[in-house]
Amino acid sequence: MNLSQRHLQMFVTTAAYCNVSRASEILHISQPALTRALKELESQLGVTLFQRTTRRINLTMEGERFLPVAQRLLNDMTVAIDMVRGEATGQQGSISLAVGEAFGCTVLPAVLKVFAQSYPGVRVRIINDNSQGITRRVDNSEVDFGIGTPVGNTGALLCTPLLSAPLGLLADPSQYKLGTDVDVSDLASLPLLKESNDTSIHHLLSVNGSDVVAWMSIGIEVSSLAQQLALARSGVGVAVLSALGASHYDAVSMKFSQLKPEINRKVFLMQRRDRVLSPSSRALLATIFEHMHSVPLHPCVLVYDCHSSK
Repeated sequence: MNLSQRHLQMFVTTAAYCNVSRASEILHISQPALTRALKELESQLGVTLFQRTTRRINLTMEGERFLPVAQRLLNDMTVAIDMVRGEATGQQGSISLAVGEAFGCTVLPAVLKVFAQSYPGVRVRIINDNSQGITRRVDNSEVDFGIGTPVGNTGALLCTPLLSAPLGLLADPSQYKLGTDVDVSDLASLPLLKESNDTSIHHLLSVNGSDVVAWMSIGIEVSSLAQQLALARSGVGVAVLSALGASHYDAVSMKFSQLKPEINRKVFLMQRRDRVLSPSSRALLATIFEHMHSVPLHPCVLVYDCHSSK
């Protein structure tokens, strides 16, 4: 059986007007062509759909039963075609991305606001994870792309740098008197909040052989940026984070002091080399590249020009 959208449209239109002449005008085809197409449809279905008289045609009992089915099939076909065309142009579809909390709470909200206005038909799913988890999710094709610091196996990944942010301390200035810069050797007496071992901050400090790792080990361990900021703001401890994390709106009342010697955290767009991004995913990346420069971040954050990476 070769039941086409054309056959369904002809049947539904003819049933609506009960008149071949009027239906042929609406469909912009000749009456003989419409009559032949309807007979082809009846032959394929093995039933008579219309009772024909000299002036009009009426649905048979079989035709009345088939009409709602044909209308539903025609609607489903139309929706499916529109969806495919929409996805091809990037106007519809779905995107899944894994992102670190610092980028997700500072850059992403402003970018997604712009994206949603231009692409209201695209569904976006955000998975919050640390850099190790983001790298793994991208490598396993669990998400379309990720934004974070590559940690672990990155051989299959294409990593494009988005920004760089120095590491430093964030503290309540009324309780901890820290300068614009702070030397690592001066941190032993501070109640540093401990980063989880699988975070990019802990990884950077470890690979650079920083003494901060040892001094953090006795502090309260936190697993989220929101917890760090809440504890630092209340004076419980001093947070070790990047200038990107210090760009969070909950950090505006606190002082960020850059670590010396300097250690920089770079944030990358991560995607599999063998994965072709959908038009909607490419549209979101283009929006990120274009608008992240206008997001208000800490002055120490350096945002790269990524337009050539699209």
